[in-house]
Amino acid sequence: MIFLHLACEFFFAGLFAVGGGLATIPFLQSIGQRRGWYSSAQLANMIAAAQIVPGPIGTNMAVYVGFTVAGLPGAALSAFPLMIPTFLVDLIAARLMERFRNSDQLERFMRVLRPASAGLICAAAFALLKISLASGSEWIWQSPRAWLHWFDWRCAALYAGLLPFVFRKRLKKLHPAAYVLAGAAAGVLFRL
Repeated sequence: MIFLHLACEFFFAGLFAVGGGLATIPFLQSIGQRRGWYSSAQLANMIAAAQIVPGPIGTNMAVYVGFTVAGLPGAALSAFPLMIPTFLVDLIAARLMERFRNSDQLERFMRVLRPASAGLICAAAFALLKISLASGSEWIWQSPRAWLHWFDWRCAALYAGLLPFVFRKRLKKLHPAAYVLAGAAAGVLFRL
């Protein structure tokens, strides 16, 4: 039964996660909350691991969840259903784009699709921000006192301190691995 649940959840995520692998994060967060397969802290670890491994982030996260929940068969039964809708939609879209290249209806559809994709990616960014700034396993909004208890000021200070370096011209030319190593070193240094 767990295999059917994995296949259905990731087929649904693949069908509606418009905008790439990062757009699957809100779906993964929802799956974790509804099914109880992993916590927000485990989701953050999963995202970090999926970023390190070569390949599409959405597929890497699906494999990670599937393996965690149901071993090697679970990894396969979560990755393939995630990819099938994208493959089928791409086949159909390529055929339709060829036929309706100058269509006003296609242009209107794309105008609707772009903000939806941007919204999912913004939701993913907000989810990652919440996970990375919380000191506990779950984010709490109930009261200011509870929020202050769960908020990790060291992470926020590190985030605010490192963010300007991303926008400096000289540092933009650095390889992304340099940022990963710098973040890892800062995490070890500040015991995050």
